[in-house]
Parts: sequence; structure tokens; C-alpha cells
Amino acid sequence: MEFLNFVLILWAGWLVWRRPERERLAFGVLVAACLLMVFLFLVGTRGSLVPGVNL
Repeated sequence: MEFLNFVLILWAGWLVWRRPERERLAFGVLVAACLLMVFLFLVGTRGSLVPGVNL
């Protein structure tokens, strides 16, 4: 899932760099990547039985 996030961020950057007229789509992709990051963080912290430490 982190790789998907990385790809979304790179795609948004490529859209702004190569196709500036698609800036609105790039912003939407970036927002989607941020929401995915928040979702992954919440799943990772709420779903764990042990706190995030090295055992």
C-alpha cells in the first residue's frame, strides 16, 4: 500500500510538471494519497495489539 501511495504522489508531480492544465486532477490525486496515508496510519495504530515498539 505504501508503494501505491508513492506512485500516486509521483503521478501528481508528473501531471503538474508535464501537463499544467491538469493541475486540478493532480490536486485530487494528491488529496487521495493523503487520505490513503491517514487511513493506513489509523489502521496500523488502532488495529495493533502491542504498542509500536521493538519487541
